[in-house]
Amino acid sequence: MEPISLLLTAIVSGAAAALEPTAGKAVKDAYEGLKHLIKKKWGGISLETVEQNPKSEPRREVLKEDLENAKAAHDEEVLAKAQELIRAVKEHAPQAAQAAGITIAELDAAGSVNIKGLVATGGHVAVTKIKSGQDINIDNVRSENPTGR
Repeated sequence: MEPISLLLTAIVSGAAAALEPTAGKAVKDAYEGLKHLIKKKWGGISLETVEQNPKSEPRREVLKEDLENAKAAHDEEVLAKAQELIRAVKEHAPQAAQAAGITIAELDAAGSVNIKGLVATGGHVAVTKIKSGQDINIDNVRSENPTGR
């Protein structure tokens, strides 16, 4: 997964999980850790709008633009926290990521895997298993609200 998509997926699924009353401490702690690190490094980046509505495509786009402008996807510490959060959500609250329209069950890449775009607003995008010894490129993935509302 491309770094900006990984970071955005972590934030969106973490925000969705944090809204769940049943979200475990591991998920909440991992999300708060990533959120705190982003605030510390780039105080102007606001995660609150995505927290209010993790399914909102416009809110995700603004956050993505802010993260890209800050070059957050090039920060190894932030990416490590994002991966930690994704693992916690995957283990303790996978339904929250699904509610936000994203499911990434397994990725095992010895080569590179690029997933770009990942929108999934109200619809659902599921990547259950991807293993790669070389490149796999899934471009501009989208799944808007299937009801059209």
